[in-house]
Amino acid sequence: MREKLSTYVDGLIGIILLFVAGITPLLFFNQTTEFYEMPKLILLVVATILLLGLWIFSWILKGKIVITRTPLDVPLLALLVVVIASAYFSATRNSAIYGNFPRVHGSAISWVTYILLYFVTVSNLKSVTAIKNFLYVMYGSGAIVAFLSILSFFHIFLPIDFAQAVNFTPTGSSFSTIAFLMMLMPLPLLSIVNQNKYMPLPAAIVLASLFGVTIALIGSLTIYIVLAIMFIVAFFATKPSQLKKAAGVITIPVALIVLALVLAYVPIPGLGAFQQLESNFPKEIQLPLEVSWKVSASAFRDAPMLGTGPASYLFNFTSYKPLEFNQLTYWNFTFDTAYDEFLQFLGTLGVLGLVSLIALCLVAVNFGRNNLLAHTRDDQDPSHIILSSMSISAIVAVVLLFVHGTTLVSIVATLFVFACLMVSQRSIREHVTQLSMGIKASTAADKQFDLLPIIVFVIFLILAVPGLIQTYKTVAADYYHRQALLQANKSGNLTYSNLQKAEALNPYIDLYRVDMAQTNFALANAIAIRKGPSKDNPNGSLTDQDKRTVQTLLSQAINEGRVSVALSPRSSRNWEVLASIYRNITGVAQNALAFSLDAYGRAIQMDPLNPSLRLSVGGIYYSVKNYDLAIRFFTDAANLKPDNANAYYNLAIALRDKGDLQNAKVVADQAVSLLSKVPNGPDYKVATALDKELADKIANANSSNEATASTQPNSALANPNLPGVDVNGLNNPPSSATPSAVKQNPKANLPQIKPTAAPAK
Repeated sequence: MREKLSTYVDGLIGIILLFVAGITPLLFFNQTTEFYEMPKLILLVVATILLLGLWIFSWILKGKIVITRTPLDVPLLALLVVVIASAYFSATRNSAIYGNFPRVHGSAISWVTYILLYFVTVSNLKSVTAIKNFLYVMYGSGAIVAFLSILSFFHIFLPIDFAQAVNFTPTGSSFSTIAFLMMLMPLPLLSIVNQNKYMPLPAAIVLASLFGVTIALIGSLTIYIVLAIMFIVAFFATKPSQLKKAAGVITIPVALIVLALVLAYVPIPGLGAFQQLESNFPKEIQLPLEVSWKVSASAFRDAPMLGTGPASYLFNFTSYKPLEFNQLTYWNFTFDTAYDEFLQFLGTLGVLGLVSLIALCLVAVNFGRNNLLAHTRDDQDPSHIILSSMSISAIVAVVLLFVHGTTLVSIVATLFVFACLMVSQRSIREHVTQLSMGIKASTAADKQFDLLPIIVFVIFLILAVPGLIQTYKTVAADYYHRQALLQANKSGNLTYSNLQKAEALNPYIDLYRVDMAQTNFALANAIAIRKGPSKDNPNGSLTDQDKRTVQTLLSQAINEGRVSVALSPRSSRNWEVLASIYRNITGVAQNALAFSLDAYGRAIQMDPLNPSLRLSVGGIYYSVKNYDLAIRFFTDAANLKPDNANAYYNLAIALRDKGDLQNAKVVADQAVSLLSKVPNGPDYKVATALDKELADKIANANSSNEATASTQPNSALANPNLPGVDVNGLNNPPSSATPSAVKQNPKANLPQIKPTAAPAK
C-alpha cells in the first residue's frame, strides 16, 4: 500500500512539474499591479511549496530521505545562504525580501523559490521519458510564446486591452522571450542534423525556424552574435558526415533567419513596410555597461561582502550613477537592473554572491563542455542527444548572463535547463543520496521506519503554513492595490478603501504607502478646490466638518509618507513624494516648508545627481523670494544637466527678480538656444518671450517685472486665503538637510554667480 501510494505521489509531483514548466512562460493576469512577473512568481511560490510538501511526504512513504545529488548543489546552496543573509542585513530589508513592488524578480523570496524548485526538479526527473516529457512541455510553451510574439510584431493582437502592443509577449519582455527561445534552440538544431526518436525531423525544422525568426525580429546585435555562436557550436558538436548529409534541411531554418534579418535591416525597394515594422518595434533600454560598472563598483566598495541586499539595485543606481548618465536621452529613467547579471550580483549580493554565481556558471559550463559530444559517442543510445543539446543550452544560458540582467522567465528557464542537463546523464540520475538519523520507530505490526522524514515533514509544515498564509495576504493585497489603481480616476473613496485593504493585508510594501499618501492628499485638495475661496465666494464654503476632514486627510497623507520612507529609507522617490506633500500644504500648515526642504534634501542624498530634485528645491526658495538659494539650486540643476532648458529658464527668472538682469539675459539666451531645435514648440515661445523681456529691461532699466517662474506650487491647499489647518506632527521643524552645491560643469554655459552656502533661517 505504501509503495502504491508513493507511486501516486511521485506521479503527482511529475504532473505539477510539467504544469509549472509549461505555464510559467505563458501566464499573465491583469488583476495584479504588474501583469507578468507577479502572477508567475505567485504560481512558482505556491507550486514550489506544494512540490516540497509532496516530495517530503514521499520520503515518509519510502521510509528514507532520497535526494539526487548534482555538481550544482554546492554553488546553489551557497547562493541560497548568501541571499538570505544579504536580505537580513540589508538597509532596505523589506524591499530585499519582497522586491521593489511591483517588480518582484530578484527579491529574496524569488531566489529562494527558484533554488528550491531546482532541487525538487532534479530529484524528480527520474527517467529519460520524464525528461523528454518535461522538455516537450517547455517546447510547446516556447512555440506559443514565439507565435504570439510574431503576431504582435505584425500588429495582430490578442483580444485583450493590455496585449494591444507590438512588443507584447506572454513572458513579459522581449529579452525574456529571446532568452527562453535561445535556450530551447539547441535540441531542434541537433535533431535536424542528428535525427532521433525524441524530436521528429519536421518538428525540429518548424521549431528551429519559428524560434530563430522570432529572435531575428525582436533581438539586437548582441543577441544575433550569440545566436550565430550557438549555431556554430551546434554544428561543431556534429559529425562532419552527418552535417554534410543534413545540409539540405539545415538550410531551411538558417535561410529563414537570414531572410528575416535582411528584410528587417537591408533597404530593399518595395519592402519599406517590413523595415518600418522593425524600426517601430520598441527595443528595451538597457543600462550601458560603463554606467552599470560604476554603479556596481561603488556599491561593492561600500558593502563588499554581502552587498546592499537583493532587489536593491534601484537604490544603488540612484545613489551611485555617474554624471555622464544625465547626458543620455533617457536621463530621467531609473534602472533596477544592471547591464548583466554579474554586475547585478556584484552590487547587490557582494563578493560572496558573485563568487557563488561564478562557481555555478563554471560548473555548468564545464559539465556542458564535457558532454557536448555525448551523442556522437554511442550511436546506440539516442537519448544522448538530450545530453548534448542541454549542454549547449547551458552554455548559452551562461553567455546570456554576460549580456543582460536576468528576468523571472530567463532564470527559471536557466535552472530548468541546468536540471535537465544534470539528470540527462545516467550516472547522476541514478545516483541518489539517502539520509537517515538512525532513530527508528515501530508500527503495531512491528515494522520499523526512520523518524527523520517525519521530523523534516513537521518542520516543513511549521514553515509552509505561515508561508502560504503570507502568500495569500500578499496576493490579496496586490489585488486590492490593482483595484485602487483602476478606480483612481473614477472614485476617490473606492481608491482610498482599496488601498486601506491592501495596507492591512501587507503593511510592508512602501508602494502602497506612497499611493495612499498621494490619495489622501488628492482627496484633501479636492475638498479645498470645491469649497475653498473663489471669485464668487471669497470666503469659501468650508464647514468645520470640512476642515476636520481636510486636517485628517492631510495628517494621514503625511503619516503614510513617513511610513513609506521608514520602510524604504534609500528610496529617493518616497522622500520626494513626502517632500511634495509638505510643499503643497505650505499655505495652510505651519512649518510645512521646513519639512519639505528637509525631505527634498534627503531625496537628493539618495539621488544626488538628479537635476529635477534641485529644480524642485529651487522652486521652493523662489516661492518665498529667497532668490539667492533659488539661484544656487537652479545653477546646480544646470551643472548636473547642461542641456536642461528648464533649469536655465528658471535660473534666468530668479536672476531677473533678484535684479541681476545681465546674467539673467546670458542664461535666457542659453535656454533659447537649447529650445531652438523645436522653434514652433510652446517652450521655445515662452523662453523667447522671456529673452525679449530681459533685453527690453536692460534697455529700459525702469521696466516692471511681470513674468513669474514656472516653479510655483499649483495645489489648492497652497492658497494663503484658505483657512489654516493644524496638521498634526509638524511641530519642531527640522534643520533642512541642504546638500552641498554641485561643482561647476564646464559644459554648462553659465555666468559666474556667487553661490549661497546655506538657507536663510
